[in-house]
Amino acid sequence: MLSAGGLALLLSACGASTFLAVEPANSNGPWVNGHPTSVVSHPDSVYVRAGFLRADDNELVFEVAYLNYSDKPILIAPETFYYMAVPDTLADSTRVPTQYFAGRRLAADPEVRLVQLQARLKEQERKATNVSWFEILTTVTDLAEDVSSIKKKETDQQVAEREARHQDNQAFFDNQRLDHADQAQQLYSQTTALEAVVLRKNTLAPGQGLRGQVFFPRLDVARKLRLVVFFDERPVQFIFNQALRGTRQYQPAPAAVAQTEPR
Repeated sequence: MLSAGGLALLLSACGASTFLAVEPANSNGPWVNGHPTSVVSHPDSVYVRAGFLRADDNELVFEVAYLNYSDKPILIAPETFYYMAVPDTLADSTRVPTQYFAGRRLAADPEVRLVQLQARLKEQERKATNVSWFEILTTVTDLAEDVSSIKKKETDQQVAEREARHQDNQAFFDNQRLDHADQAQQLYSQTTALEAVVLRKNTLAPGQGLRGQVFFPRLDVARKLRLVVFFDERPVQFIFNQALRGTRQYQPAPAAVAQTEPR
């Protein structure tokens, strides 16, 4: 069995942490990838499903799905989606400032986000391949120094120092290009990943389905959120409960802890 000291160390290896839990108030939909969902069957024969995926540093990420069983196409424009904080209890009205319940928090426009990522990607690609004016000036200066050194009587040490300095200059610019190439690769990965999962503006034909992620600014202070999504400008509402919850995460204890008392 573990000694008392070992048990104390083992217990201390479990660290407490908190996370933001957001769940549908009416979990009448299927579980999707470990998350409960809520489904609304619209009278126009359009089924809408919403579920919470995760809380990023500054955003709440939901997944919204559509099934169009109507006899006409429908337009889905995620940039029009929003949520509002809803007072959960009378205590919320005094605990939470009134302005939190007044405004709509719009979803991020996926097209704007993609355009911004693509612009940053092109800029990093340009910097990864282009030669800057500073590099040209430095190269010209180094070349002029090499030419002028022909008329001088340099020692072997001076020659070595000059060549090393020029090599360092070239390595500096090469490393800069490599850094920009790395950033371009990261931005490319972000762009392709976002394109694969984000819900974008689409016309959904009869019999078709569509789903994707929608990003909203966080509002941790609210206990209840009313999420409003649209098709053909028709609102569909979902209520989500939100709370900060605590958990204990196990961290491996030092090897010395796993000692048993002698028998």
